[in-house]
Amino acid sequence: MTDRVKKCRDAWRKTNKLKGLALSVWALFLITGLAIVDDYGVSWDAAEQRRVAINTLNLYDNLDWLQVDAMRFYGAAFELPLFLLTERVLGLEDPRHVYLARHVLTHLWFLIGGFCCYLLAFRLSGDRLAALLVMLLFLLSPRLYAHSFFNSKDPVFASAFVMALLVVSRAFDRDSVGAYRWCGAAAGLLVNLRIMGVVLFAAVLLFRAWAWFRAGGGAARRRVAATAGAFALWGGLVLLISLPYLWDDPVGRLAEMVVVLTDHPSYRGHQLFRGQVFSSAALPWDYVLRWFAISQPPVTLLLGLLGLGALGLAAGGVVRRGAGAGPGAAWGVAELRFGVLLATCFVLPLLAFVLLRPNTLNSWRHFYFLHGPFCLLATFALAWLRGLSVRGLPKEWVGGAACALTAAGLGAAALEMAQIHPNQHLYFNFFVDRKTPERLRERYETDYWNMMFRQGYEHILRREPASPIDIRWHRNVQILPASARSQFTNDLDRDPDFYLARNAGLPPPGALKDSFPPVLHRFKVYNNTVLTVSTPDLSRVDPAVADAYRVLHRAATAEEPVARGGGFDVRLHGNRLAWVKEACEPGALRHEFQLNFYPANARHLPDHLRKQGYFEFSVRGVRFDGKCLGAARLPDFALARARLGQAGRWEVEVPF
Repeated sequence: MTDRVKKCRDAWRKTNKLKGLALSVWALFLITGLAIVDDYGVSWDAAEQRRVAINTLNLYDNLDWLQVDAMRFYGAAFELPLFLLTERVLGLEDPRHVYLARHVLTHLWFLIGGFCCYLLAFRLSGDRLAALLVMLLFLLSPRLYAHSFFNSKDPVFASAFVMALLVVSRAFDRDSVGAYRWCGAAAGLLVNLRIMGVVLFAAVLLFRAWAWFRAGGGAARRRVAATAGAFALWGGLVLLISLPYLWDDPVGRLAEMVVVLTDHPSYRGHQLFRGQVFSSAALPWDYVLRWFAISQPPVTLLLGLLGLGALGLAAGGVVRRGAGAGPGAAWGVAELRFGVLLATCFVLPLLAFVLLRPNTLNSWRHFYFLHGPFCLLATFALAWLRGLSVRGLPKEWVGGAACALTAAGLGAAALEMAQIHPNQHLYFNFFVDRKTPERLRERYETDYWNMMFRQGYEHILRREPASPIDIRWHRNVQILPASARSQFTNDLDRDPDFYLARNAGLPPPGALKDSFPPVLHRFKVYNNTVLTVSTPDLSRVDPAVADAYRVLHRAATAEEPVARGGGFDVRLHGNRLAWVKEACEPGALRHEFQLNFYPANARHLPDHLRKQGYFEFSVRGVRFDGKCLGAARLPDFALARARLGQAGRWEVEVPF
């Protein structure tokens, strides 16, 4: 046996071993996901996403939803198969079983996206070890990992984006009309899932235009035009067939979808960012960039940016001196071309946000699809590092050290994910202050979908295992076992036994009497309170805590009322505005008290607050000895006046 044959055989065996390792790692992720799927809650959007499938399934029985339903702009390419498989094929009816099945299948889709990352990285580098590391970069993104269980929109689209990139890579290699038909179909389904799929659609057409420009003769240009036409035609047909909303007016309604789904004109919320509250329609230019930088593992950020730089230098070398120049000299033109496509798909949406500043919600979840291209760019970093020559060291040592450091960074990310489980959706890296108590929650939004409510309900059940418990119903109750659900009631004619609050009603340390109602338990991540469990019933709290409320009641009632309305006396006591109801019948606490503050020094306020002109407080109270008491701390700036009201039934001015 010649040395060359032996070398080829050894390389083949090594490759097969690494292929088996990649499959084993993927299977380990699948087993882990199945083991922990019941640890996650239900998002606000879960029922709305399910409605997309139901509307599509009942299309010909009810066409009105195409005109009025807010979900008419969303395609059902994922939701419809998900609904059919869970509720028609498997016949699941109990909401717990439905949600668990949805979570399993959504997570499986995410894992398939990760394996497609592996296949794409291997096509680019021919290196199975680098491809395995890229797959782990994709899967060990803490926020996407958690979202892959309960969010059937953003991580689903992120995985589909990688799958579509794999089809695009095949089309680039074959350069045939048939391959571009499949590519167009994949792009059409991608746009069906999320309107941001137009990024890949536009990028492929841009590359086809560049190929047409560089084509030498007429025959070559006709061939490029034929592939571009096949791509655009099949993409448009698949999108049109799969999205009923487009049927009446394809061009006009597609333009409407782009506006509605990229800017969300019907929703103008507020986003906590860097310690300030911004309108979601007027966010700072670095909003998405900063969120991306602080909520990804450092190893992912380092390799992605290094890959972007290595790709830029290699592509620049090809442009200046031809192939074989600069970093990545072993990369062919085809690999570099696909790398430029990845960079385009990553940079172009970020640039569009910086320039256009569309209405954006909830950190960078609308841009989760950037994660796949960014991880694939790391392929170029790993390939460059594994081929790097350092004086006095063999290439194998340098490459091995790079892979070992990458594995160590991935291990650190996996360890932190395990430590904060099942709250990986609240992950922050060390680029922000995670040690100072309550620092993070004062600067960035956290559990915006109330996913931790499930943990709150489970805590209440452990605290009150034997009695019926009245709460204000939330969707996370539905994923609890039937025996647990039966312990909860939702009687609107009486006050609840417990409140769950996200980032609300948190007093400074030691200021227990400022917390309404009293906090029984705090759920913390990174030493920051994310959820509180409170009760309006002082019989459930420590006697010392109950006495503090009685002391505050005596102090508040010693002041003259500044206003009366809706059965409440409103009194000022120090830096608190207290409301007191002396005859407090059952059910009185469910009437929320609203307080609008009109600041005297409005010019010193942030723009969005100055335009709004007031603040709203929904203040819950406590009931004891037949009385109701609630309080709100006043803002730290001068007040011109305040207005009190309750559901439009009464309103009174409060002079200051």
